[in-house]
Amino acid sequence: MPYNPSLSLCVSASPRENLFQNRCITGDEDLVFIPDLSQTLSVRFLYLHLCFLLILPVASARKWTELDRVEYEASKYHDGDSFRAKRNSSKYIFRLYFVDAPETDIRYPERVETQADYFGVSVEQAVRGGTLAAEWLHTLLSEKSFTVYTRYADARGASDRKRYYAMIKIGDRWLSELLVEQGFVRLHGVSTEPPDGTPENIYWSRLRKLENEAKENHRGLWGMASGKGGHAKPQSVTLTSSTPVFSSDPPHSLVGTLPSGWEVTVGHPTRPGFRSVTFISPGGNEFTGDIQETQLP
Repeated sequence: MPYNPSLSLCVSASPRENLFQNRCITGDEDLVFIPDLSQTLSVRFLYLHLCFLLILPVASARKWTELDRVEYEASKYHDGDSFRAKRNSSKYIFRLYFVDAPETDIRYPERVETQADYFGVSVEQAVRGGTLAAEWLHTLLSEKSFTVYTRYADARGASDRKRYYAMIKIGDRWLSELLVEQGFVRLHGVSTEPPDGTPENIYWSRLRKLENEAKENHRGLWGMASGKGGHAKPQSVTLTSSTPVFSSDPPHSLVGTLPSGWEVTVGHPTRPGFRSVTFISPGGNEFTGDIQETQLP
């Protein structure tokens, strides 16, 4: 074969030869060369350095940031799992990990249908449940400041302002747990290992247990599905013991005690462990307040 400088073929050396060798066949010549190792090592170092730079922001984003003394900011755009808040001069929109509350309208019909199917309720009931969840959240978070833990992970959303995934501490409980306990949310969405170090799978198990308890007690949307909950329709009950009544407004002071045998109308949960109640007072006036769920027959 005549020599043609425009034709060249390079192949790897055989396994028995040095792995750093390449054999180039150009025309009728067979040449062996060894590449510059310093260049190879430089390329590898550059590659590792770039990988480190790419990984570093992800590792940093995984750290929890604790924001104390955060205050709820009322807005018509909040719902049962997302709300606005402020801390000093900073303002935020937070979206809860682990849970998803029904929509408060039907702008996203397919999503509402999926949420309704989860609880076994109609679309109208799901929207009603979403509204009740938003009202419950508003009442709870308006009472006092709370602590937010966030990694500033982008939760997207309809607002122009950034929305971040977060876990909210109310006293010694996580807000996600309280919402599940009340039957206002489904177990769905982005999850993570909680700030207290509880393994993610263990926390899911804890939420599933709370959800089962909410079902058994017909709370929230589970009560709508069974027709036995306070959200299906107001229930008229007769008290079986002397029952304290508290104001519906913070700081929820004790306003009086109803005697055993008194008839009241029980409504929706207003805060953890309490339900709204309407009755005719001993003085003959209609009154609405809160009573503890444990006091109900």
